[in-house]
Amino acid sequence: MAEGGDVSGLMTLLESAPEIITDVVTDDGLLDPGMNSVFTVEGNPGEFLSLVAMLIPTNDAFVAVNALVLPSSGSVTYRALVYDAGSESNDELCANIPGPVCGGAAGSPEDDGEGFVHIHAGIHGVGDLEPENYDWRNPGAIVTITLM
Repeated sequence: MAEGGDVSGLMTLLESAPEIITDVVTDDGLLDPGMNSVFTVEGNPGEFLSLVAMLIPTNDAFVAVNALVLPSSGSVTYRALVYDAGSESNDELCANIPGPVCGGAAGSPEDDGEGFVHIHAGIHGVGDLEPENYDWRNPGAIVTITLM
């Protein structure tokens, strides 16, 4: 998911556990900074929501929240941090960054990266991306859950 935005493997894994996973939803669209995505998931108050999405243009950054408690009334808001999957080096070269900005490779099997997941340090201008256009500071997303 983090290197190319392909969630098919994750979807298969989640859908294979209907005894613990109530609902799985995907959003196929790309979001520019400041844009919103609204979707509906099936669940009950007190159950949990997890969310993950690749951040582009990056080679292996993703925004995620895990086990957010569904509210029993009203809305709750969480701040989602951006993580570095640690699966590729952060060279910021377009050849290694998929998506519409760069159009690069969606994976680098020959690059082991840092080897562990950690908070992403952002875009620093060491490659093809200008920090003034593509850098961010955490949180990377705001997640609001509203009981319907």
